[in-house]
Amino acid sequence: MGDERCVHDLVVGQCTECSPVPRGLTARVYVTQGGSVFHRATACEALRDGQRKARRFGRETHEPRQVALSVALAEGRGACIPCFPAYRPSADAKPCQVLVADAWVPGLLTEWRRGADRRWSGVVTYSTGGEQVTTTKDQAELRPA
Repeated sequence: MGDERCVHDLVVGQCTECSPVPRGLTARVYVTQGGSVFHRATACEALRDGQRKARRFGRETHEPRQVALSVALAEGRGACIPCFPAYRPSADAKPCQVLVADAWVPGLLTEWRRGADRRWSGVVTYSTGGEQVTTTKDQAELRPA
C-alpha cells in the first residue's frame, strides 16, 4: 500500500507526466529558448511581439518548440496570459484590466496590499511589448475584467 507506481516508475500522484492538466491549460505547449512563458500556439501575438523585440535588440531568436506542459513548468516558465486567459495559478488569482501606457490590457491579479497611505495596490501580471511583467500597480490602474 502506498507504493503503487505509474508507467514512469514514480509513486502515483507524484509524477508530473501522469498528473491531470490544471484547469485552463493544455498538455502540450510551445516554448522558445530564452523565453520565460509557455504558449498555446505559435500564432500567439505576445510570442511574436517577444520575437520582434529580441531581434530589435540584436538577440538571436529561436523557433518555438512543442513540449509537455510538465517540462515547461519544471523549467520555471509561467503561462502566457493571452494564450491561457482561463488559467488561475491559485484560487485567489482574478482576471483584471491593467492600465499600461494609457491603454487597458488583460492581466491577472494575484494579491491586494494596503499601503501606509491607506491606498490599495495589486500585484498583477500582464503582457506588454512582448514581455510578461509582474509588478505592483496602484488601485487606480486596476479594474475588473
